[in-house]
Amino acid sequence: MSNLNCSIVIPSKKIFEGEVEYISAPGIVGEFGALPGHEKFITILDIGTISVKINDSDSREFFIVDGYFEVSEDKVIIIAEEAYTKDEIDTSKAAQKAEEYKNKLSSLGFNDADYKKTKHKYDKYSKMLKFAS
Repeated sequence: MSNLNCSIVIPSKKIFEGEVEYISAPGIVGEFGALPGHEKFITILDIGTISVKINDSDSREFFIVDGYFEVSEDKVIIIAEEAYTKDEIDTSKAAQKAEEYKNKLSSLGFNDADYKKTKHKYDKYSKMLKFAS
């Protein structure tokens, strides 16, 4: 069985590079996955977990914040704004930030200028906590 060549990068560094059997990611319209031979496409990523199956005994997960996912031939490139492993997440700080943005959201209306930005920050930290737990 062939594999996908996979690269996951953020602006400051390469997070992962190698051959994988399968990868799943959080798209803006829902979770999706790619196997070798997948049709070419590009999509926008949401906040969430990238799961990489390297082989039957090795897999990895990364928490990402926004970005792009491209499949072309047997290559996947993910460019994310932020990416973390579980070990890189400070859960007490993430919990504090999630609570802070939750409280701020409760005082905003849906049409307020800061609502969308604040909701995005709340989603980031609350999903980050879930990933790290």
